[in-house]
Amino acid sequence: MSFMGLLLVEVIMSVEEPEGGYSLEDTVAFAKLAEGYIDILHLRAADGDLSHPTGFNLRPNTTPYIHYTEAVKASGVKMVVETAGGYLDLAQCEKVIASGHTDLIAMARSWISNPDFGTKAYQGKGEDVVPCIKCNKCHVDKLYGPYLSVCSVNPLIGLEHKIYDMIPLKTESKKIAVIGGGPSGMEAALVAAERGHKVTLYEKSNTLGGQLKHADYASFKWPLRDFKNYLVRQVNKVNIDVQLGIEATPEMICTENYDAVFTAMGSTPIIPKISGVAGKNVIFAENVFGNEAALDENVVVIGGGEIGVETGMHLAETGHKVVVLELQDKLAADATAIHYREMFEAAWQKLKKFSYILNARCTEISDSEVKYVNAEGIEHKIEAGSVVLAVDTRAKQAEALKYYGTANQFFMVGDCQTAANVQQCMRSAFAAASRL
Repeated sequence: MSFMGLLLVEVIMSVEEPEGGYSLEDTVAFAKLAEGYIDILHLRAADGDLSHPTGFNLRPNTTPYIHYTEAVKASGVKMVVETAGGYLDLAQCEKVIASGHTDLIAMARSWISNPDFGTKAYQGKGEDVVPCIKCNKCHVDKLYGPYLSVCSVNPLIGLEHKIYDMIPLKTESKKIAVIGGGPSGMEAALVAAERGHKVTLYEKSNTLGGQLKHADYASFKWPLRDFKNYLVRQVNKVNIDVQLGIEATPEMICTENYDAVFTAMGSTPIIPKISGVAGKNVIFAENVFGNEAALDENVVVIGGGEIGVETGMHLAETGHKVVVLELQDKLAADATAIHYREMFEAAWQKLKKFSYILNARCTEISDSEVKYVNAEGIEHKIEAGSVVLAVDTRAKQAEALKYYGTANQFFMVGDCQTAANVQQCMRSAFAAASRL
């Protein structure tokens, strides 16, 4: 019995299964059998992780699963077919539809990061589409509760039901200073400007971006690079006075008579207590990017959290032989568990020059080697002409608090409050600036 004409029937399915399951040819055969019973056939990748690709397994402006819909359409089946898998860019979506290789594009993360994605599409405002950084925190970021969905680039996700009670009505225009041009500083400036305030943003370097600048170098961090570029583009589009190359001081801010001051000064790397840590061959992870050629062929990364692993992967991609030492019994334990970690792990396992040692406590650094003690208390040595520190970071609270009292209102946003990821930095900046 066909329900066509009464309601739309959409079937969502993986086109193929891993490890000896059904194949693309089987799916084409199924589509022929289902003709007249199914209106829309939504075709997804072989497993849940691949259906939510990240920067580790998705290249910019690629269509990894378009061959699935191509095969079904080429079979002559008369039904609407739909592709999915990381679509966001409006020009790319238009090109894929115009090619005739698919009829529809399914997307979820694009609408989570852009609730007004449809409006932007109709208006042709591709430059205003907020890039999804494909962190998959919208699928919850942990295996064991609390199961709260968030979005790294859209601070409103999870707050929609109460946000209008949380944000006060707009007040008279105020004169605002933001100290720091990283993601939290740019977000605070954008929200304050959108609420009608006159904003000056001070950044001591010559470019905006803060710690997201490393995304310009690592191949797999392109989603974060796109987001950084989006924030910079938006700051330059609106009426924000951007002061680059200016290291603001509390005394300077006092003389400008600001109504409110936001400090978004970020964090600084922690130096572990290891013999030889002050050696000339030791570098912080944040200083690796752009300086890869200055490092020795053999590199040891101390700290196997997400930052340490990504830094090591990048160095391995640029030709270095990398060993990551991690004190815990799991590499990248801080990485998002759902629809992210497995793709992350698959990416580092593919790198021939990347390796790691767990339960390893570094005890000494010299010009040519690193000593560590394993779980059994046995000391080992690794050849290393360069050592990268990726242990942890310290929030610049003391530095930020120096600006307290420079205006009637004072806010600390981002990871100058406490070490934070992009999602936490963006929400903290949004929340603070929304109070003005």
